[in-house]
Amino acid sequence: MTDGGEPPAGAAGPPIGADGAAQRGRRALNPLSVAGNLEYDRVLFFSDAVFAIAITLLVVDIRVPAVVANASRELHDDRGKILSFAISFLVIGLFWMGHHRMFRYITALDRPIIFLNLLFLGTIAFLPYPTALLFAGNTRQPAAPVFYASCVAGAGLLELAVWLYAIRAKGLVPASVSPALRRAETAQILPVPVVFGLSIPVAFIAPGVAPFTWILLVPIGRIVHRIMRVKETDAAGDLPRRHGTRWLSRNAHRQ
Repeated sequence: MTDGGEPPAGAAGPPIGADGAAQRGRRALNPLSVAGNLEYDRVLFFSDAVFAIAITLLVVDIRVPAVVANASRELHDDRGKILSFAISFLVIGLFWMGHHRMFRYITALDRPIIFLNLLFLGTIAFLPYPTALLFAGNTRQPAAPVFYASCVAGAGLLELAVWLYAIRAKGLVPASVSPALRRAETAQILPVPVVFGLSIPVAFIAPGVAPFTWILLVPIGRIVHRIMRVKETDAAGDLPRRHGTRWLSRNAHRQ
């Protein structure tokens, strides 16, 4: 330093904006996108948009002719399309609810989980096609229900893969999310791939019966939800009991 407090003439000061550039570089190298940041929100917004578009496309195949001579006849002819729409609307709605519930616990993202989520969304976006195929042809042929069940089961397995990766990767799910909650979420994701996967051999034997087996998804999902909720309550009640036992044992030892 000179007497006037100025830096030596030969010393080069840091370039303008160097600190900001360094911070941006560190953020770019950080693989995590935390909840509340724009990058995290963009993934969720994109996911919701895919679900919304997929549900909208389900109804595109149900069209009313310009002239309807007999409404009852028209409804009878389109009953298969209406039933397939109802099934897929329920399925995609359950996937959306599960995705929404899952991302209450996933508070950070990295590239692998974004990629897995993208694969899962790809199966959701594809569902309108097997839906349109489901009752379009001969319902006695197994190809359409087998293909539909395979697509839904695949989507369920990819959703499960997203969750299993999230709970095993470091920093994606907070430590405050208990093992009981993690098991409960896993159990609530499983019914979709299990029910639709098991319906595939049923579709080969009795193609017309397979779609009705998918209705089991609703009661099974409710039963699993109740069982896991009871277990969570028992685990929460057992924690203070264990702490109370330790307190009594410590005091008994002191006495």
